[in-house]
Amino acid sequence: MGLIVLILLTGCGEVAGSQEALSGRLRIAGSTALQPLVNAAATLFESQHPQVRIQVDGGGSRAGLAAVTSRQADIGDSDIYADPAIYPDPNLTDHIVCVIPFAMVVNPDVTVTSLTRQQIIDIFSTGRISNWSQVGGPDLPIVPVVRPQTSGTRDTFRKYILGGRDEKGKLLQTDSSVTVRETVAHTPGAIGYLALSVLTPAVRVLAIEGAKPTLADIVAGRYSFWSYEHMYTLGDDSPLLSAFLDFMLSPPVQQKAQAMGYIPIAAMNLNGATGQGKKTSALALAATTGPERARFLGPRKEE
Repeated sequence: MGLIVLILLTGCGEVAGSQEALSGRLRIAGSTALQPLVNAAATLFESQHPQVRIQVDGGGSRAGLAAVTSRQADIGDSDIYADPAIYPDPNLTDHIVCVIPFAMVVNPDVTVTSLTRQQIIDIFSTGRISNWSQVGGPDLPIVPVVRPQTSGTRDTFRKYILGGRDEKGKLLQTDSSVTVRETVAHTPGAIGYLALSVLTPAVRVLAIEGAKPTLADIVAGRYSFWSYEHMYTLGDDSPLLSAFLDFMLSPPVQQKAQAMGYIPIAAMNLNGATGQGKKTSALALAATTGPERARFLGPRKEE
């Protein structure tokens, strides 16, 4: 009996010893909209794996894509799909980790509660609306706050709200969602756009066509200002990189995402979705019924 116990203990020791602890470093760069969630996930991951260090930088979606494709980062975070005409490397792999709603925000002194898409176009692009009194607000000049070209949030705004039009306004030099929030909060008459993940009471959210950046309005197709959050890699062969990508879709991180204003991928897989919501539903189903990691190796193109 003693011999049997010894053999069992030895066998268990060999199994445990065969599972080496994760160690090493990861550098992640890009989207400032996704940065708060990645920061939180990295901290939790490091607490579970003491020999791992993860550096998370912002800089914007285009900076993240440039960093990963030039091998300056292990992961490039992006609010937008990587256009294969610009990033042709066939090893570039898209890992969709959640959905981020974006919001139009104004300085607290602005009493307007909702704008139409055409009114937003006339504020940010044509310049036909330059005072809040023209849309039922106070007699106050409108100050549009514009993101730099490195911003994926800006690309989403131009595509789905401005219909591809260029912007006019106070151009920020730093691509940071937090900078947008602080600029709008401290500039009378200011209006801008940011990720829900950095929203605070310092600014007020505007509805668009009466719809709000909520799961219900997004899935129903009433609210179009949102995007998938992507984590791009040039493959994921290293055990550490693969483990962290899996971790991003784990219940603890997805629950954290929901608490921080993101929408978990699984939550988008709802019956009755139409329009852009239906597109999300199909991708969410593919992500949740296959391997745990959401990997999309087909055309990296958004509808």
